[in-house]
Amino acid sequence: MSKGKGQRAKVESKVLGLGVSVGVGVSAIACSAVLLAQTASLPPPSGDAKRGQELFEKTYKCYACHGYDGQTGNPRLVPMNRTQEAFLAYVRKPSTTQMPKFVDPPEKDLVDVYAYIRSIPVAAPPADSIPLLKGIIDRRQKAS
Repeated sequence: MSKGKGQRAKVESKVLGLGVSVGVGVSAIACSAVLLAQTASLPPPSGDAKRGQELFEKTYKCYACHGYDGQTGNPRLVPMNRTQEAFLAYVRKPSTTQMPKFVDPPEKDLVDVYAYIRSIPVAAPPADSIPLLKGIIDRRQKAS
């Protein structure tokens, strides 16, 4: 390959990579806007977010499955798309066996945990909400 063609191929590769990066970035921004709109429609939480953080991290150790920011682990808690009432009902009687039942904690504790979760800013949309990343995830799962 001549020197000119090699340089052109490198430039085209960089431009393609930039295009993909911009596309992913635009998708991420669009998804974030949708997620923020969904959570903005929820009524404000009534609990104490600062106390909720203490309960989330130290008392109930929610971070062990959901991460300290609620955005890692499984499932992601942020953005929280449940109402406070739906959250309390789910935490007390989860529909999955992976989630422990929190039947004994006082309602105030769970309301405070909910307020904390709702106070956490959204860092990024879920990977499967970005079409390009969802395609990659789907292909990897099929290959496994």
